[in-house]
Amino acid sequence: MTRMTRLIRVVLVVVILLMVADFVFRGVVPAFTGGRNDFSDPYVGAWLWRHGKNPYDVALVNATARQLTHSWLAVVPIYPPTAYVLVLPFSLLPWGWADAAWVLLSVIAVGITAWALVKIGELPTGSDRNWFIVAFVFAFASFHTATHVANAAPLAIACCFLAIYLAQRDHDAAAGIMIAVAAGLKPQLGLWIFVFYLLRRRWRLVEACLLGGVALIVTAVARIPLSLTALVANYREDLNYWFGPGGQNDFTTANPSRLPLVNLQVVLYPLVHRASSANLLAHAIFILGMVVWAYVVFRGGVPSEALAISSLLALSFLSVYHRVNDAGILTLAICWALGSVDPRLRWTRRAVVFLLLVLLVPGQGALTRLQPHLDQRVTQSWWWNLVIAPYFVWVLLALSAVLLYAVVISGRDGFLRVAAASATPSSPIPTSALGGSEVR
Repeated sequence: MTRMTRLIRVVLVVVILLMVADFVFRGVVPAFTGGRNDFSDPYVGAWLWRHGKNPYDVALVNATARQLTHSWLAVVPIYPPTAYVLVLPFSLLPWGWADAAWVLLSVIAVGITAWALVKIGELPTGSDRNWFIVAFVFAFASFHTATHVANAAPLAIACCFLAIYLAQRDHDAAAGIMIAVAAGLKPQLGLWIFVFYLLRRRWRLVEACLLGGVALIVTAVARIPLSLTALVANYREDLNYWFGPGGQNDFTTANPSRLPLVNLQVVLYPLVHRASSANLLAHAIFILGMVVWAYVVFRGGVPSEALAISSLLALSFLSVYHRVNDAGILTLAICWALGSVDPRLRWTRRAVVFLLLVLLVPGQGALTRLQPHLDQRVTQSWWWNLVIAPYFVWVLLALSAVLLYAVVISGRDGFLRVAAASATPSSPIPTSALGGSEVR
């Protein structure tokens, strides 16, 4: 080991320690503030579910929340019923202990995420790039935000990455269960991992995931003292509170707290001024990207699963509801960017690293805290609502485009390999398709 290499590794270790410290003081410490946070919903819901009561009755939930958490802040349940089954063990503890245990588990989940990414990347043991991945994960602002508000995202992301790691090693049953758990906590994250392996026809994994998911759903619904119709109606009322006009998940300008939302509708609405049109455009862009992605992946043309899944996840952020908390799952792209050796994609890998570094900094949180102190002439201007405030969305759109381009370029080689393997002496592959060399 040269002196320069030792110096680089010392610097990396220092950076990792600084990032861990930043994660602790900016993500973990603020989580112990007491009262309501994102964990209040699954905790109170799990307590009610355990006692055979309706976890989607807002009046009952808030009365129970005041009794259990001693907070008067409103709780409107929105987690799927499967989350209450998974959070059940925490409901056996008093709120203070349960909240602390949840935050501790979130910290462990971020550590598991870093470990899983190193394993998924399959970089040489002891490589400096592995240390970079660890530092990158602990520095990523989305993990800080999710831990701070006690969101379920770090746990769901860790389960997703564990599923990919297990699937790489042909542990399909375990991978399927991990995906079912991730989808049970955060459907908008776990579902896409399932879609990928479904398209790749990993039937044993798909079967395990479906069995685990159905078991969770049946268990969850069977305990709730409502008919399925009444349960759906009750849940839709709660969804309307969050997603209706002016709700905290409403992407229009009627919601002054929309900045943590990162789906494409946030930047499309200031252009078209109609929620239905913004939804239509966002869904159209997503579907177009999905058609291209699915065509390439279904044909088996992408050699890197990390690239294919990263591209799918980035596309899912375009039109499906997501908040900054969920963006940590996009760190999967760093595995491909640091591990790929395809010379044609050199600028693509650099672009991915650059865009992820932009997402790494807590700019969205800073803008959210800054906006209430700005003059209305600024916050109501077109450039603030279209460019500055939702910059995170533009970066995600660029990341989606770059990763999809990489999938298409990588897929060309895959198509040629498939064609070459099936070619016979009487059906040569055209010389032009192989850059001048004919294969028979």
